[in-house]
Amino acid sequence: MFINPKTAIEQGWVTFPTLFTEETQKKCLQVNAIDFTIDKLYTIDERSPFFISEEKKQMRTGQEIVPLFDVQRQESYWRLDPHSVYDGISNFYVNVPEGVAAMLIVRSSFSRNGIYITSGLYDSGFENYIGCGIHNRSGLAYISPGTRIGQLIFVKSESIGLYQGIYNNNVGQHWSENYKEQTK
Repeated sequence: MFINPKTAIEQGWVTFPTLFTEETQKKCLQVNAIDFTIDKLYTIDERSPFFISEEKKQMRTGQEIVPLFDVQRQESYWRLDPHSVYDGISNFYVNVPEGVAAMLIVRSSFSRNGIYITSGLYDSGFENYIGCGIHNRSGLAYISPGTRIGQLIFVKSESIGLYQGIYNNNVGQHWSENYKEQTK
C-alpha cells in the first residue's frame, strides 16, 4: 500500500533541498508520491570494470558532468547522448523508518521520450541521498539541473529489521564519498 506523501514529509522521511521554497515543495507533492529532482549527473565509464562478490564491491568509475549554459534559453543543461547510461543524484535526503520501504519511478514525460530511471529498493533503515541510473534509450536529450525526473514512493513493509549496509560503498571514484558534506 502506498503511504500518503504528506505523511512522509510530516514524519521527516524526506528532506527537501535547502534552496526549495514552500511553493517548490508543494509542486513536488503528487497524489501518491513526491517528485524528486536530478541535481548532479555523472558519467559511467563502461570501459572500467565492475566487480562484486559477497565480500567486496568495485563500482565503475565516472566523472561529474558540468552543466552547459545555453545563452539563448538562459538556462543550464546536461546533454544526454543517445543509448547511454548516467548516474543521477538528487539533493533529496531520505530517512526510511522501520515498517516502510521506498522506491523510485520515472515521470511519464521522460518515459514517453525514451528516458528511463532504475534504482533498487530503499529498505527500512536506509538514510542518505537518493540516486538512480538514467538510461537514454532514444535520441539526444537535454535536462536542466533541478528538473523533476522521477517520483519517490513510500510503501508499508513488514520489515525483518533495518538496513545495515552502506549505500554505494565502493572502491574507486564515485560521488558518494564527499556528496553529503558538499550539500550541507
